[in-house]
Amino acid sequence: MKKIISLIIILLATVCLFACGKKETLVVYTESGFAPFEYVSQGEIVGVDVDIMNKVGEKLNKKIVFENVSFDVIVDTVSEGKLTNVGAAGLSVTEARKQKVDFSKVYYQANLYVIYNTTTGINSKTMTDGNTGVYWSSLTTTKGIGVQGGTTADLFLGDELGEGGSLEGVKKTDYDKLSVAINDIGLNIDYVIIDELPAKELVKGKSNLACLPLYYEGGEGEDDELAFDEYAICVTKGQTEILNAINEVLTELLKEDTNGVNGVQKLVNKHLGIE
Repeated sequence: MKKIISLIIILLATVCLFACGKKETLVVYTESGFAPFEYVSQGEIVGVDVDIMNKVGEKLNKKIVFENVSFDVIVDTVSEGKLTNVGAAGLSVTEARKQKVDFSKVYYQANLYVIYNTTTGINSKTMTDGNTGVYWSSLTTTKGIGVQGGTTADLFLGDELGEGGSLEGVKKTDYDKLSVAINDIGLNIDYVIIDELPAKELVKGKSNLACLPLYYEGGEGEDDELAFDEYAICVTKGQTEILNAINEVLTELLKEDTNGVNGVQKLVNKHLGIE
């Protein structure tokens, strides 16, 4: 009898060791064509959002697994909460998205940029803040403008293309991949609109492409206004434990050092290779 009890104890201990040592998995949806926030290096998805979520995994004692999907399905899939409870993909906070998911605190502000062909040029000017930029209304085009479908750039452009907008009637082309979009400049579109850091990465080393920030023209006596959006991580509504862990990690990262640089910016610099 004692031998049987001993065997049961050993068996239970073995099962416990296996079960206790195996971390629960937290699946995170992303779209890997948005450097430096998520991109593929040596066959793996890396980037600022990956680093942030790995810290969240440590806090929750969960293994983080990133799945690369089409950008425009992320919010809806997180909202359903079946395949994933988290979306980290340089997501911008909008009122429409807030109806579907909960957002973490904002961790990065991104200005919108336009990518253009240097051969044909663009109608740029010096803005009231002293920087060179482009007004939305100055995007003269015969071919149209490209965006990655479902992004905030897509939403901003939609407003300008709508009735009464500064680009009313201009053709908009949606792309799944930004790399495909910029290769189409000069062929089927004249410009691509996307956030600042990905824009600068996409034109790097390409002598025929350049990018500039987009502005709304100020009225008489008013300053020109940058077009920008703010990034946060989205979570299925009701997943309070995950949301709280993300916010705790972001709170720590957003603390500035003695030079006024916070941890998120340091991660951005690391993935841009400017540490």
